[in-house]
Amino acid sequence: MKLQESPPMEALSKVGIDSKRTTATSIAIVGVVVYLALVHLKPILMPLAIAVLLFFLIKPPEQYIYGKVGNRFVSYGVVLLTFIIAMYLISIFLYEQLSLFVDEVPEITAALEEKRVEYAQSDLYGLETIFSDSSWINVLASPSNIETFVLAILGSLGAFVGTMITVLIFLLFIILEEHTIAKRFNAAFPQSTGRARKIVQDSTESISAYVVSKVTCSGGQALVMTLIISPIGFDLPGWFLFGVLCFLLDFIPILGALFATIPPVLIGFIMLEPFTATMMLALLIGNQQMFGSLVEPNLSGAKIGISPLVLLLTVMLFSQVWGIAGAIIGAPMVIMARLILDENERTRPVAVMMSNDIEEE
Repeated sequence: MKLQESPPMEALSKVGIDSKRTTATSIAIVGVVVYLALVHLKPILMPLAIAVLLFFLIKPPEQYIYGKVGNRFVSYGVVLLTFIIAMYLISIFLYEQLSLFVDEVPEITAALEEKRVEYAQSDLYGLETIFSDSSWINVLASPSNIETFVLAILGSLGAFVGTMITVLIFLLFIILEEHTIAKRFNAAFPQSTGRARKIVQDSTESISAYVVSKVTCSGGQALVMTLIISPIGFDLPGWFLFGVLCFLLDFIPILGALFATIPPVLIGFIMLEPFTATMMLALLIGNQQMFGSLVEPNLSGAKIGISPLVLLLTVMLFSQVWGIAGAIIGAPMVIMARLILDENERTRPVAVMMSNDIEEE
């Protein structure tokens, strides 16, 4: 009887290389398809993505309330009603603060022109010629441009809030089918039930840790920034509005806090003396670095585990296709994507490349 010869090592190596190439090609194709879907199906996919993230977010408090009352209808009702009321109050509050800032724009414009004339007539070792030309100042530090910047951000956030009706409809159906989806998935894919349950559990823990750390750090940074530019500090116009914007924009990883700092810095150099404005700038940068580099990493810990470069690319991609709302929800979505990729042997290398520290794997 002739024994069957085993395939040579060269053949096995070639099969492994071909398998990796196939996986890389499949991931590239899926990436292109996902990007096209994000662009062309925005009215459907963005509310659905927000609804899924909200479901993971409200699950811990819902489970806590359910443990107290023992009724799913009451627990979900309390959480959803609290969320709706909070969104309504935030919208009204932002509108009032924006109105107050718009009323103060003429004062900022007058201060800018006075400062420009003063510097143009001073001896600044040749730099006074820069201030004599007001065109670049009107581009960089014009109060109207600052107003446009604030309106654009609040307009994007307003559109984000405007999708809440669609989001709530998606969220309602997800809640209603929470248990039936699990049963159907268990019947259709019995071998993958444990893996899917682990993904859901890890996603809930990671997103909850991310949101808690973000809310804490954004609130702390916004509070300190508000105190710095408030009447007890440097007394800038629109100080409360910029504090609120700092809280909201800090949910955008890496770039959000920087964008939130630019308007008060420009107004500070318009309204204050150069030395005083420089002191304010140093305090704002120190505040940003303290919360961004020290407090937030210690709060979030290893729960997020996403490379800063991946986070930056995610923010740029989602802000391109979905605007401010996409930049905010992009980070939780890439956290979920990493957890899903990590559960498959073929896509695990991609998850490792996305992670911040290989020891987490």
